[in-house]
Amino acid sequence: MKKVVTNPISNIPVAPKSHTRGWSELWSNLLEADIDHKCSSNILSYETIFIEHGVNFGGTLNLFGGATQDLFERINTFCKAVIAKNVISLDIEMPNYGEMLRGRIGAKTTYIGITNEWCDQVSKCCVRVKCLKQENIASTGITIGDSHSTAFSAKGDIVFRNNGKTLFGTLRTGLANEFRDIVPAGKNITFSLGSIDIRHHILRHPNFKLSDMLNDYVRQADAISDETGAIISFAAPVPVEYEERKLPKTGYYKGVPFTGTRQQRFDLTIEFIERLKEISKGRVIMPPEEWYYMDPKQYAETHMEMGGSVHIAPIYYRNKNWNETKSLY
Repeated sequence: MKKVVTNPISNIPVAPKSHTRGWSELWSNLLEADIDHKCSSNILSYETIFIEHGVNFGGTLNLFGGATQDLFERINTFCKAVIAKNVISLDIEMPNYGEMLRGRIGAKTTYIGITNEWCDQVSKCCVRVKCLKQENIASTGITIGDSHSTAFSAKGDIVFRNNGKTLFGTLRTGLANEFRDIVPAGKNITFSLGSIDIRHHILRHPNFKLSDMLNDYVRQADAISDETGAIISFAAPVPVEYEERKLPKTGYYKGVPFTGTRQQRFDLTIEFIERLKEISKGRVIMPPEEWYYMDPKQYAETHMEMGGSVHIAPIYYRNKNWNETKSLY
């Protein structure tokens, strides 16, 4: 069966170092589907069309340049697919594009074809679309954690990604509550947490006891393993970001992109890794060690996603062996 992943609202990036592309690729690989980067009419040649809303979709339409004719035509293609094909929304229930665009009618940047009648028809198409979430897919592995979790997922893992999630907060609510009602019996589990704690939170508290948090981390994970037979690993925090790199405001906390000096965050990162290795008896998944000691500008230009933000580029993900020739699995 021919399958394709696409996004009617914004392009799926072609650039191999795009974090947004990395999430679309994850879905594409899990579903064994092609990617149509522009929601072109070519999607109508497929039997099943998956709508991937983007790694940062927050429930509203961010339309740079307005509701253009190009957008109008993409959504018309989407509606044709709904009528004739099997269309499935990924991650979330299908947003109601018709109602979202209705409020833009009459604006200077809104294409004349976007009318109330057109919005009514689009809404009717949207409500017909079913939903598929990561937890609906059979897999032998799960990676759970913050926005870096995609980079640390093993090949074939489903990923329960929660942007902005901290290790400290997750331990308070319990690691066992992160499985979205799946019983992880016998599965390979990777927890990817801690990078945000290092960047923003731990250094705000001079009396913070890192060992206490990491002991609790491993204790809670081992309790899950004892109960379910899951095989659990822990992702290392990502290398410390280059401070001159422009970060989007979504990555700020209390108005700043990070807390403490780069040297403080570097020392904390290395301590976090070494203590976690000791407490977990070596069950730490991490990129090549030299990444952590590289010149920060060189690391950013080589291994991080293009543009801003703090993510590893998809071509250097764990499921691509960190772009090394030898296997690290």
